[in-house]
Amino acid sequence: MENTLTQDKISPNTTVDNNLSQAPLIELDRNSLSTQGKTAAEYTYEAMKFHFDRGEDKGYAPPKFVKWLGDAALAVLPTNRLYTAAGLTSGLVVAGNTASIVTGYSLLNEPVKNVPTFLKWMHGKVKDYNPASLDARSKWIKYAQTAVYSLGGILGAKLGSDIAYSDTKKLNKNPKYLEEYLTSISHTQGENWAWAAASGAAFGSSAGTFLLPIPGLNYATGIIGRVTSMQDRNTMVAGLNEFTSGAATSSYLRLKEGIHFLTYYAVDNPTREPAQIEYLAYTLLAPLFKDKLTADHIKQFTDAVYKVRDQYWQKGGIPKEKRAEALSTLKEVFTGAGLEVLLIDMGLNPATVDFGKLNGIIGKFGNLGKSDEINKKQEEYWKALEERLPKYVASGILTQERADWVKEGIELTRKHKTQDTLPPVHEEVAAPKAEAMVHSLGIKSKQGSLDNLIRSATKQGDWRESVLKQRQNMDSPRLVVE
Repeated sequence: MENTLTQDKISPNTTVDNNLSQAPLIELDRNSLSTQGKTAAEYTYEAMKFHFDRGEDKGYAPPKFVKWLGDAALAVLPTNRLYTAAGLTSGLVVAGNTASIVTGYSLLNEPVKNVPTFLKWMHGKVKDYNPASLDARSKWIKYAQTAVYSLGGILGAKLGSDIAYSDTKKLNKNPKYLEEYLTSISHTQGENWAWAAASGAAFGSSAGTFLLPIPGLNYATGIIGRVTSMQDRNTMVAGLNEFTSGAATSSYLRLKEGIHFLTYYAVDNPTREPAQIEYLAYTLLAPLFKDKLTADHIKQFTDAVYKVRDQYWQKGGIPKEKRAEALSTLKEVFTGAGLEVLLIDMGLNPATVDFGKLNGIIGKFGNLGKSDEINKKQEEYWKALEERLPKYVASGILTQERADWVKEGIELTRKHKTQDTLPPVHEEVAAPKAEAMVHSLGIKSKQGSLDNLIRSATKQGDWRESVLKQRQNMDSPRLVVE
């Protein structure tokens, strides 16, 4: 086994081979897996193989290719493409006609005769212009007219994309917890990609720039960065996902949406030990904690999921009448304050997540000219976290020593240093305590349109119908990021 887990080894599309349906169930459970001497990736891969060899999840997931098609359909936002195209067209028409009226000639060098009454005042404002002339002045006017036409298209495409994501940005306008801030950072990075996509759209296919995968020249490259940033998702390019999005696997899930998916997966999966809990834990945590993440962390996170799930699970799955309660409890434990406390209990300091080093090359391009804004968001999160620490301590779910360790991480990360000190010893991962904490502080997990989307995508039934519904509904992908 290799020392690292490549994106080709496991992916969100991994399913049970049909040949495994005849394999006898292994009597051992996941606790028989050892973390000794394994990296987080190795342990995750071994756990995935163990679950699949048991054969419990057979028939639960669709075939690989169809599952990938369904995921890809959700990972691309048709509405953004539509609004960008509409904005591009509108911008070209408005700017092009305006420039033609002002110069008195169209881009095809034909005189402009039919001018609306309310625009006659600007007709022929540029005097002594002959587009067919070879003199320097006429050439520069021609260049300027073409530039105005193109600039109108760029501005229109950018405006169209902004309109497409206006609701999404409003919903993430005031982040509070880690997963919300990470989404906000992704949206900030998406601004640069909006301009890159708009610029690439103005060049169009006729310019031949689609052959160059350069942001600003290639429309597809720009739109990929824009869509994934605004939906807070990774690309799904096996073997390149770490470079493009900073992800450790081929999954498009990042922390916020990934946690929501995890809660539904844990509640709706009828098997005793769902095959992808460890995989989801690795997918969500590895990009944030990189070299700090260990096999023990993956096991601890998985154990925390089961601590809550086992309170409701019965043979055959969680009863229907208990699923809403189980889902709510899981969300309280694994989002917001619950997630922060859980990470700290695991020995992963959320304060050391460097907002300026997220999301691979897409993030690096998105950071250009945005360093002050990103640093401001980082400081805002640190301040909010420091204000919450005394409440966690007062609630009895966090020791003062661990709160001080978190603060140490803030100071070190602010100085661009690595926190090498281990957290003070704590007896166990406190998932049930986190549940009690969120109740005592009156913190409620956010419910929204994302819940309905994920419930639809993971519910029992004919997966073909589920995939078709997601692909046919153009509005549903807009609802992914709360």
